[in-house]
Order: sequence, then structure tokens, then C-alpha cells
Amino acid sequence: MMNYFEEEHELDIVEDLFEYLDLDEPTSDQMYTLYGVFKKDMIEEPIYINGIQVAYDKRKSRHPLFRGRPSGFEHVCTRESKHSGKRNFDPERANKIHWIKPVVNCKEDTRVRYFERIHANGKNQQYYWLYEKDYVVIIREITNSLQLVTAFKVDDIERRRFQNWHNEYPN
Repeated sequence: MMNYFEEEHELDIVEDLFEYLDLDEPTSDQMYTLYGVFKKDMIEEPIYINGIQVAYDKRKSRHPLFRGRPSGFEHVCTRESKHSGKRNFDPERANKIHWIKPVVNCKEDTRVRYFERIHANGKNQQYYWLYEKDYVVIIREITNSLQLVTAFKVDDIERRRFQNWHNEYPN
């Protein structure tokens, strides 16, 4: 039983943002809410890691659903098709957009498995893996700054890969 004065930990209460998100696209109200979360967590009250503000890709998206909004926002709501190479709306990914900030901010929590890995482009990437919910946030180190790359629900193949990478990482 929880003590009256104890607050729930923010990782205990991460749930999907919407009860239902269509596979093809969010409603206009849902898109407004999704972008509102992104604006709040990345622009108005941004994430800081060791005193460095986490940036995002500010280039304007050309994706039909996200046109005119930042590509960084598009990236956390879409997934690249292995077949076409195009990015498609991913309701499971979009529905967890509000998890990004608490997962990064709770790096020290035992539920978040943190590791780093050099990306194929030579840049170091930080992985914040909320293990029990199979959700990962990836942040890339670029010179003296940090940039949100993406965040998504981890599938079986990625889970094995991430587990190996986490085991290899010197903690």
C-alpha cells in the first residue's frame, strides 16, 4: 500500500496518451495534442543532460501528415518502411511521445538500462531503454551538443541487439 505522502514515480505511470490512435493518421485533435507534448518537452521545457539542452531536427518536415512541423517531431511519430524507405505514421510510437522526457530524466532508475554505442556515422549515441515497457529513447552526441534521434517501442530483434549492447557497455 502506498503511503499517503508518497508520490507515484513518473515511470510507474507511463501509459499510452490516447486510448485509440488510427493506424493511418491521428485526428486533428490528436495531432494537436501530440505536437503540444513535443513543444512542451522539447521547446518550452526542454530536456537537459549534464547541463546540455537536448536539441531536435528543426528542418521542416515534408511528410504529408507533418508538413511544416519539425522533422524531429515527425521522427518520433513515424517509422521508416523497410520496403519503401518512406516514413509511415506509427500509432504505437506516437502514443508514447510523452514518455521521452521521463525516460531520459530517470536514467539513474534501475528500470532504465543506459548504454552508449558509436553509430555507423561515427557519432556516439546514448540509449535510454525503459526495459519493462520495451521503449527506447536515442540521443546522438554532435560535437558539443545533443540531439534527439528517435524514440520507439522495441521489437524482439531490437531487444536482443539492445541487450547485447547493454551487456557490452561498461557500467
